Amino acid sequence: MMAATKRALALIARGSEEMELVITVDVLRRCNVEVTVALVQEAEGTAAGNTEPLVACCSRGVNVKADTTLQAYVEQQAATDDGLPDAIILPGGLEGAKAMAQAPAVGALLERQARVGKLVAAICAAPTVLAAHGKLFAGRRLTSYPSFREKLQADGYRWEEPAAGGLGRVVRDENLITSLGPATTFDFGLAIGAALVGQEVADKVAAGLLYK
Repeated sequence: MMAATKRALALIARGSEEMELVITVDVLRRCNVEVTVALVQEAEGTAAGNTEPLVACCSRGVNVKADTTLQAYVEQQAATDDGLPDAIILPGGLEGAKAMAQAPAVGALLERQARVGKLVAAICAAPTVLAAHGKLFAGRRLTSYPSFREKLQADGYRWEEPAAGGLGRVVRDENLITSLGPATTFDFGLAIGAALVGQEVADKVAAGLLYK
């Protein structure tokens, strides 16, 4: 009997870091993970600066189109805990992280994901989103873009500088995976892939990418 396909939800908002989103999604799809990109909407219902629905203008001015909105995803696929994805991914980007930190729907979904013990992955500025929503995972080991170190430590997290090798430049503490920033996104995506579908699959994808 074949194992069920693993599912991941990647969030995007206006000001998200496009490399951290797109590279992670690409790597996971190469790992045969079913990835949905969902837009965290602003109060007016669309991302500011765009008239086309589902489009977010990212941190370097690249427009990225999501597959759906977060609201629609929750209603259609994750209305119950049984429908939660195997992983939720938060890209960085200062403004995107702020938008996610201010969105009650993001906090509610992350709380459910953490409660059932499923994977949450955050990179760069995105660990601050966890802190904003009730200090989720407080006490855990994590990393982030270095300028957020003191803030995260003050919020009760055990900030670490990732060691090279092993998982790459990421920190994993049970169902929480975090990484530093744009240049470590391949490490981040491969670590999530390994957590979801196994190290052997992730290693094959890394070889095909000429990762090392």
